[in-house]
Amino acid sequence: MIPLPEDFKQHILSLYPKEAGYFFDALNNETYTSVRLNKSKSSNVFSNDEIVPWCSEGRILTERPSFIEDPLFHAGAYYVQESSSMFLSALVQAITKDKKGIIALDLCAAPGGKSTTLLDALDEDSILVSNEIIKSRVGVLQENLIRWGRANCVVSNNDPKHFQKLGELFDLIVVDAPCSGEGLWRRDPLAINEWSLEHVHLCEARQARILHDILPCLKPGGFIIYSTCTFNVFENENQVSMLQEQYKLKPFPVTVPENWPVYTEDFYQFKFLPHKVKGEGLFAAILQKPEEVNHAKKRVGSAKLTFASKKHLPEIHSFLAEPNLFDYFIENDFVFAFLKEKMAVYEHLRDALYLKYAGICLGKLDKKMQLIPEHSLALSVHVNPQLSKVELSLEEAQTYLKKGNISPNTAWNIGWNLACYKGLSLGWMKVLPNRVNNYFPAEYRILKDIN
Repeated sequence: MIPLPEDFKQHILSLYPKEAGYFFDALNNETYTSVRLNKSKSSNVFSNDEIVPWCSEGRILTERPSFIEDPLFHAGAYYVQESSSMFLSALVQAITKDKKGIIALDLCAAPGGKSTTLLDALDEDSILVSNEIIKSRVGVLQENLIRWGRANCVVSNNDPKHFQKLGELFDLIVVDAPCSGEGLWRRDPLAINEWSLEHVHLCEARQARILHDILPCLKPGGFIIYSTCTFNVFENENQVSMLQEQYKLKPFPVTVPENWPVYTEDFYQFKFLPHKVKGEGLFAAILQKPEEVNHAKKRVGSAKLTFASKKHLPEIHSFLAEPNLFDYFIENDFVFAFLKEKMAVYEHLRDALYLKYAGICLGKLDKKMQLIPEHSLALSVHVNPQLSKVELSLEEAQTYLKKGNISPNTAWNIGWNLACYKGLSLGWMKVLPNRVNNYFPAEYRILKDIN
């Protein structure tokens, strides 16, 4: 049995007096493993596992495999995500069912579960800004988004207050706020030792500051989804009440099927309790900014982009399935592709924020105007399907992912090839007459011994 703090137990008893016993017992149950499939990367992986009720791509697994050994994980065929967190998909779909081309912000995004959920829920004409406040966590966020393969995403590393330079830009803001983490104790029992009411109130103050700083960036009529992985009212219901009282945000009810094991009394605040769901604890609320709020637009000075010259375009275009969708600009010698229809949004973001990544990093052009392709291009859903490919066996794919040596095959085409496993790209390899150069990024390679 996990020894629970007495203050926590008393708080849960006050919230759920009839169910508290079941609640506490459930915290001693084993955790569930779940994944969410990538809508844009077709595979039959986990096809026999239980579907998550609120996310058609979600799967609850019967056992936990070694994901690091699975090439399909590295190809971005799926994301390992706690099933309760996938509820964001249902909320976003309720908001956007009649809307296209929205501008969304995932404010506290690392490691990327909610951002990849958003990319699947939003249409291809929408733009997602995936922001991580803590610099050391941006790398894993960028890696996971590159695996997901979408071009309509920007990665940033900014404090919430920095976004105020943009004005009321966003149609949707998701704030999965840093919290006391009560909902994750089953997964990490040692975290219980760090819990105290003092820490809860510190989190409460931090959350209020984050919300205060980011709300000026929400458009009139726009939506905010606020979530935590904790149970107490201080970090959940109290924050939602503050948004309504101080900022005049309005509840946006979302009807959920009765057979979903989600606790809600008002259909705009939702709780995932450990004895109800095959997942961990979650609180989520959805609110809308009134239309009548004054619309304050801000503009910042524009730093001009350097675009790829026309003479480079034939080479660049040859690597993409639909090259006319994009404009091409150069940053630090790398060529990036960004959706042509959203370039003005990108330039506005670039002027105001510290951006780490945007669109698709295609690669570098050498002196002969040949593109040396980047890993992000190989994993993009926009890569040209007519490019030369090499289908690897499981053993060969794992060797490739460890950045080992691949033996050449006379049937393979000389030059750049996409290294593939079960039809999905893992990265680049260059086939030469007597050897194969492995271009899998060293920083992403598998370090674990695989039998």
